[in-house]
Amino acid sequence: MKRRTMVQGVAAALLLPLLVPALSPLHQAFAAGTESGTESSPANSKGRVLILGATGRIGRFIAETIYEAGYQVRGVTRNVARAKSRISGDYEWVQADVRDPRTLVGPMSDVDYVVSSIRSSEWVGAYSPEMVDYHGMRNLVEVAKAAQVKHFVLISTATSGPQVDQSKNPAKNYVRHFKTKGEAVVRESGLSHTIIAPGRVPEEPGGKTGFILLARKDYYVSQITAGDIALVTLDALTNPAARGKAFAMRNEPGVPLGAWRDQYADMPDK
Repeated sequence: MKRRTMVQGVAAALLLPLLVPALSPLHQAFAAGTESGTESSPANSKGRVLILGATGRIGRFIAETIYEAGYQVRGVTRNVARAKSRISGDYEWVQADVRDPRTLVGPMSDVDYVVSSIRSSEWVGAYSPEMVDYHGMRNLVEVAKAAQVKHFVLISTATSGPQVDQSKNPAKNYVRHFKTKGEAVVRESGLSHTIIAPGRVPEEPGGKTGFILLARKDYYVSQITAGDIALVTLDALTNPAARGKAFAMRNEPGVPLGAWRDQYADMPDK
């Protein structure tokens, strides 16, 4: 209850922009003192992980891997009934929309870790890259800060990032530019964080083929399975070596399984 009270109290003092398609200016604050309706972590749990994008092709692998490792999984979705019908697993599902920060306060209560694999679902409109990957990330990070989560893992993309000037790339309504701006929000937030940036992602289990971590400046078109992304996400939650790191991943046949754990030290911070 202490963390729940803290996140609600701090959130009440935050004046975050209520983001709507027209990019309305700031005009509402979070409500304080209301019960979230979410469940508390069992005593035998390693902690609760809030996963945004848990119904997606990467997020569902992350949710399964984290759950099997002994964590409680709270999945965020815009449609709880649809998520329950599509995704098996003993997860707690909550409804929220990153474009509206007020909806994130309850789901963030009693959360230890946050994993975000959100992505825009349209190039123009209410769920565009600007609205989701940038403004939505701003909202999510502010609420995570209020909740004082232990670690934040962002799943981005290998072709985003500040290694090039993304503002000059108009492809898909500047999606790489806005993802890069979202990453900057995470880096500059003061939150303990890791940024994982995969390229092509087959929806296959991990732990079958070796893989490496690499700086995005060294990335070229390649693939990393969704299951392997999930393995690194799980490790990043509690591994101090992953703190403040940003990297791409690539499957490399012949590389020993688990060799990637020794590569964090060589990874950059962006």
